[in-house]
Amino acid sequence: MRECILAVETAHAATPDRELARAVERLSDLYTTGRGALVREQAEASHLAAKREYFLASDAPKVALVLEECAARSGAFARLAESDTVRVTDLGAGVGATSVGFIAWLAEARAARGIALPMRVELHAVELGEPAAHAYEASVKAAAGAAGVQVAIRIEARDFRRVAPAGTDLILCQTAINELLTGPEHERETAQLVHTWARSAPMVVIEPALKTTTRALMALRDTLLALGGAHVVAPCLHQRACPMRAREGDWCHEARRIEPTPRVAAIDRIVGRRDERALYAFLATAPGQGPASAPASPGHAADIAAELPAGVPSNLVRLVTDTLGSRGKTERLVCRADGELHLMRLLDREVRDGNRAFLDDERGSVRAIEPMPANDRITPDTSVR
Repeated sequence: MRECILAVETAHAATPDRELARAVERLSDLYTTGRGALVREQAEASHLAAKREYFLASDAPKVALVLEECAARSGAFARLAESDTVRVTDLGAGVGATSVGFIAWLAEARAARGIALPMRVELHAVELGEPAAHAYEASVKAAAGAAGVQVAIRIEARDFRRVAPAGTDLILCQTAINELLTGPEHERETAQLVHTWARSAPMVVIEPALKTTTRALMALRDTLLALGGAHVVAPCLHQRACPMRAREGDWCHEARRIEPTPRVAAIDRIVGRRDERALYAFLATAPGQGPASAPASPGHAADIAAELPAGVPSNLVRLVTDTLGSRGKTERLVCRADGELHLMRLLDREVRDGNRAFLDDERGSVRAIEPMPANDRITPDTSVR
């Protein structure tokens, strides 16, 4: 994976570091506190440079991480790495981070499975901006060359909302949907649009790990389940309503440590970025009802246990917060396979090798807890694996 991204980084390196750092800071500020100006400024050369020379290398690994998790859970995603030809639709393709991440994952996944290259990837990229589309083509060709993957690229200069993906094996959309969720009316329209995608092919939507964007994605997830015709592959372990939506202060996102590329590391030093983790929220779906028949609504654990998907143990949990330290103990919110949210705790004096993963694992990790404690307290005899 790293070789692909390094190849793209080398192909795009053009802006002096300090100039690029200023552009990165400006674009980061817009995403976090000035989102209203994003549309007005998105065509600026400095923003394009920031996306091409910094954010591409930061965002591409997120796609690979998501796809690897999905492939471990779903045959629909696993088969992508086993086919000789894969057709991918990249909606809101930008400068190519999403497609580069897919190519990087594909090469790595085939190598891990002992499947020889080359293979062919047919990419349908939908990107309205001409400068971004030009950067997209250069990015994908550099990544494919490093990975040894054959690519055929078709770029469509069009608003991705006006595209109905057909004949595709995978739909990808990164950091684009959140810009449409600007009010109840737009949220309904967007839900219908994404529902059309979700029913037609396996789909991955990735969004920034901000409270507003993530909670909007969580709401979109529940709407898709209510509409039917598709099921959630990840990050959730269940097909029920998202329990984190009940409290306004909760939002479900991932935190993964990845090794930054040299250019990204250099810019991070200039801007003083301290969090070295990749932070993102995502939703992955596949067409059909899925393995569970449970309705997308809350319920009691005892009633849900019999409805869990085949092969999903009832003792699985997803760590949906970082550690919440307090005097003498560590607490974490976990989302269980039965669709319930629990605050579990581990006393400092009861930490053992067998349960230490509760403290050390990254946000978003899935673990089996055995036995599942009725009082949410992890003891020296509890296994977290």
